[in-house]
Amino acid sequence: MCSYRLDAEYAEPTPLKVRIDTHERYSEFPDDPTANVLTALELTGTEHLADIGCGDARFLAHLADNGHRGPLVGIDTSPAMVAAANGVPGVRGVFGSADRIPFDDNSFDALTARHMLYHLANPLAALREFRRTTKPGGTVAVVVNHPGTYPYTTELVAAHAATYGLGVGEAMTVDSDTLPELMSEVFGKVRIQRSDNALVFDTPDPLVRFAEALFTFYGVTPNHPRRRAILNDLREDVEDWFTHHPGKTWRDPKGYIVATAVVDHQGSAPSAST
Repeated sequence: MCSYRLDAEYAEPTPLKVRIDTHERYSEFPDDPTANVLTALELTGTEHLADIGCGDARFLAHLADNGHRGPLVGIDTSPAMVAAANGVPGVRGVFGSADRIPFDDNSFDALTARHMLYHLANPLAALREFRRTTKPGGTVAVVVNHPGTYPYTTELVAAHAATYGLGVGEAMTVDSDTLPELMSEVFGKVRIQRSDNALVFDTPDPLVRFAEALFTFYGVTPNHPRRRAILNDLREDVEDWFTHHPGKTWRDPKGYIVATAVVDHQGSAPSAST
């Protein structure tokens, strides 16, 4: 993915919030990714924890609000997201990238990387950084999507962006099919928790909002001169779909895995096993 698109996407938190809120409100089955990650981590509440690619820091805010007493660090390449983390009581926001984490070896008791590893050109380098900065006996939890998550909505956005000569979208560098092997290469034994679901819309407006929240990944940046035209065209297309499919819902498959590993006490990368 072009880095300028990623920078533009996370320059301010609104699109991310729309996507998160959409998943919370329009998932076909109840799902709580935060709870799934916390179940995998088995925290005591005293850990020094880093969230890599922390976004708007709502995960760290949840920990702080629920009495986590250990240090909480949010690391992100977006100044806006770092500022959001620093705005949460009990959380420290730090500017930094996943493949060059600005902390010493063995800094953290727990490390999370939720829905961000597939943005990176070299996810294996990031996993090695996760291992380097996590203490022996500490836990690393990584969340990535299934390949082809919500394919119908992404196809819709891509088609409308392409009409105006814009890009083909983000090529995911790692997904739920490929992450277990990468994690195993770095950490050895890996535990996998799988979640399968779908987004379901029965009216146009929430689908249009969600599609617009994906725009920057397809080159439709917030200040693009044709953004409004693209949005209007897409809205017309969506409304036409619902008109011609009365009583039906727009159902888009999605899912993710939580891959968890404990850093061994030897310090060297173990041989791969699952």
